Amino acid sequence: MDALDSSSTTDFANDASLLEGLYQLVVSGHTEGWEFEHLNAEVYERLKHAYAVLN
Repeated sequence: MDALDSSSTTDFANDASLLEGLYQLVVSGHTEGWEFEHLNAEVYERLKHAYAVLN
């Protein structure tokens, strides 16, 4: 495995962790705090960046 593969795997794990955290906050009804706002903004920015590359 080269450095690029390792970085890609780490990025995927980090993205999955962010989504899981956001999901858990939504399911538990904690959508008014700073943690939700931070995770939501981070996920949104990553999605915008990912889809901008595809266009």
